[in-house]
Amino acid sequence: MNMESGIHKVNQNEIKRIPIKVPTWQGLHDLKEAGQSYDNLIAGMIKREKDYRDWQMVMKIDQSGEFEPFDAEKILNGDSAEEG
Repeated sequence: MNMESGIHKVNQNEIKRIPIKVPTWQGLHDLKEAGQSYDNLIAGMIKREKDYRDWQMVMKIDQSGEFEPFDAEKILNGDSAEEG
């Protein structure tokens, strides 16, 4: 760990072992496709969960009506300064 910055570098290829109960492992095994790694299966599950949470947040904002209208043309053209 770099003490000055507080950043801990992690080897992205390092293998971590996660203890899970047999019924949970069986559920994962049933979802895994032939030739698919557990790492790939879980990574896909994480992505879907993040997407689902983002969708939930958008739906909550949409239902509450607590959002600001925006000009998509301004955003796409990079005009961030407000006119006035």
